[in-house]
Amino acid sequence: MCEADPKRGLKVIIDPRRCIANAKCTTVAPGIYVLDEETGVAVLENEDQATVEQLFAGARACPTQAIIIEQFGRRVFPRILPPMFGESEDGDATKSASDSTEE
Repeated sequence: MCEADPKRGLKVIIDPRRCIANAKCTTVAPGIYVLDEETGVAVLENEDQATVEQLFAGARACPTQAIIIEQFGRRVFPRILPPMFGESEDGDATKSASDSTEE
């Protein structure tokens, strides 16, 4: 009986707009996540040798949730990706009750 590959269908995406070159991912998973010398954005190296634990450790360590992990096309980490700047997705949710009252 053969064991199932835990990385089967796993895809790691690093959002360069969210990455702030904090390098926490490189600390928890050295040699797997590295910072690109030119852009300062994290990149995935040696993905074939990476364990599932290392991939998730790097993603969990990212303070801006720039590392997204999907399996078979479904996001498994982070569960919810809030907007970083500007309005919320529904647009008006950031307005307070006092803004909507007229004098």
